[in-house]
Amino acid sequence: MKILCCADIHMGRIPAVSYEEGLSSHTSWDAIVEKALELSVDVLAMAGDVVEQDEHWFEAYGPLLSGLEKVGKAGIQVIAVGGNHDYSVLPQLAKDSPYIKVLGLGGKWEQFDYRGVRFVGWSFAQRYMKENPLESFRETLLEDTSLPVVGLLHCDVGSAPNTSYAPVSSDVFSHTSIPWWVLGHIHSGGILKGGNAFYCGSPFALDSNEEGSHGLWLLENQNNSSNVWKDPLFLQLCPYRFEVCIVNLDGAAEDEEVRQRLAHTLREFASSLQGEGTLLCKLVLEGSIARTLDISRILTREHLESLWIAVGACTVSTLPTYVDNTVLDIDLEKLSEGKDAIALLAKKMLDEHAIQQMALRYKRLDEESLNARPYQSLDQGIRSEEEYKRLSREAAKRLLFSMIHSEQGGRV
Repeated sequence: MKILCCADIHMGRIPAVSYEEGLSSHTSWDAIVEKALELSVDVLAMAGDVVEQDEHWFEAYGPLLSGLEKVGKAGIQVIAVGGNHDYSVLPQLAKDSPYIKVLGLGGKWEQFDYRGVRFVGWSFAQRYMKENPLESFRETLLEDTSLPVVGLLHCDVGSAPNTSYAPVSSDVFSHTSIPWWVLGHIHSGGILKGGNAFYCGSPFALDSNEEGSHGLWLLENQNNSSNVWKDPLFLQLCPYRFEVCIVNLDGAAEDEEVRQRLAHTLREFASSLQGEGTLLCKLVLEGSIARTLDISRILTREHLESLWIAVGACTVSTLPTYVDNTVLDIDLEKLSEGKDAIALLAKKMLDEHAIQQMALRYKRLDEESLNARPYQSLDQGIRSEEEYKRLSREAAKRLLFSMIHSEQGGRV
C-alpha cells in the first residue's frame, strides 16, 4: 500500500510570494494531483484544511472536483478529515464527488477499510473544538480487524490546554496501537517526538513565515498484509523556499564591504542547503559596524528586490524587509554624558525600563492601527513582548544614527 499524505492546502488562498509567477489558489493542489498520478499511489490522504474558508467555495469547487476525478479515474482513493478551516465546506464539496471519503463527520471517530488497510479519522464539527479528540478515541475501532492501520487527524499537538483547535498532548499517539498518525494543522512538517505521528505541513509555503522545505509525505507498509510500515518519506513539492539568513557585518566600515559580505553569505548559505528552485532569504544583520555606515541606504527595498544570485540549481533572492540587529561602533555611555538631544536618546537606549515603555507604546499603536477599518483585512499576527522591544531598539537606533549624522547633531 502506497499512501501519499498532505494537509493544509488552503485552496482559495493565493500564496503571498511575489517572486514566483503564476501562483493561483489551487496551484499546490494541482501539483499534488500530478504527484499522486506520477507515483501511482493507492491512496491520497488529506488531514484537513483542504479549503481556506466557506467563502472560497467558488475558487475551490472546480479545481478540487477536477483533481478528484483525475486521481479517482486512475484508481486512487482519496481519504480525508475536516479541519478548523474547512469543517463545513469540505463535506459539502465531497458530496459531489464519488472519489473522496471524508471520515469522522460531526466530530465522531470513524473507520474505513480500503485495499487491505484500515483508516480511522475524526473531523472538526465546527470551527473551534476545545476538547481533545483522542479522549473519545476507542481501541474498539480496531478490535475486529488484523488489517494494517493508519490514523488521520487535524489537531494542535503540545499546545496550551485551552486552545480552540483540538488540543492533543505530544505523547498521546504512542499510547495508541496505531503505527502511524497523519496530522494536519501545523504548517511546518515533520515527525513528532515519539515516532508514530507526523505533521504533513503545507505543501506550498503560504507566506514568508513558513520557512523550510514544503511538500508531501509517502507512507508505505512492508507488504500488503503487514502492519509494519516504512518510515514516512518526505517529498519536496514546493518550487520555492523561505529561510532566515544571518549576515555577520562585524567590523564593516564601507558600503562595498557590506555588499561583499552579503553576497558571500548568501552563496555559502545556499550551498549548505543544496536545494533546487528559488531560495527566498529573510536577512538578519548582526555585528558592530562603523558609525559612518547607513544600512538603510545601502540595503534599500529596491536594491533587495532586484538582487538574485545563481548557486547551482538554486536561484537566491532576498526579501525586501530585513531585521537589523547591528550596533553602531559608538559609546552609548559616553554619548549619554551630554545634555543635548543625542545624550537624552542615548540614555533611553541604555535604560531597560525606557525601552519597555517604548515597546508598550509601540504595541498600542500597532493595535490601534490594526483595529482601524482600512487595515482589518490584513493578517494580524501576534507579536511577542521581545519583538516589540526589538522594534523599539531598531527605531531608536535609526533615530540616533540620523541625529549623529545630521548637520544639527554633527557628532561623529
